[in-house]
Amino acid sequence: MAAFGQCYNRRVPVFESRVLDLVTHNPAQTRQFGVRLGQAIRAGDVICLSGELGAGKTTLASGIGEGWGAREVVNSPTFVFVNEYSRAAGGKLYHVDAYRLRDAADAESIALPELLNEVTEGKSVVLIEWPERVTDQLPPERLWIDLVWVEESARRIQVTANGARPEALLENLR
Repeated sequence: MAAFGQCYNRRVPVFESRVLDLVTHNPAQTRQFGVRLGQAIRAGDVICLSGELGAGKTTLASGIGEGWGAREVVNSPTFVFVNEYSRAAGGKLYHVDAYRLRDAADAESIALPELLNEVTEGKSVVLIEWPERVTDQLPPERLWIDLVWVEESARRIQVTANGARPEALLENLR
């Protein structure tokens, strides 16, 4: 049994106000959490999705897109690096897969600085899978989501808010 303050052999900041920690038991629950998050996001938000291959990043991103109101199904942009989505209410959602990026020059080659500038100007939302590969390019204000395998279908999702807007977003999810 895990000791108080620990979960799945990792320290968990259980009572930290800028962290939300939960477990989903199947892909449908992971997607549903994404839908709730998607309903709460707005232009200016940067959402970072971190986790091993198969941890559920794209499942979560698909739910976020659905909740946000994307006209198309959000899927993995692995081979094109960036997918752009729109919605009837207006706005853009960019879904970036940074898995194959090696450095700042690669990030510039896919126009990541320009996409993040649109976010800063409040024109769009950006979801980034594998954000640890472009950390130096990211704005300090962001929502960071770690997905960790618990069992075959279960995932531990730890959401950390960095900044005032992400903290408000996290509070909305509670």
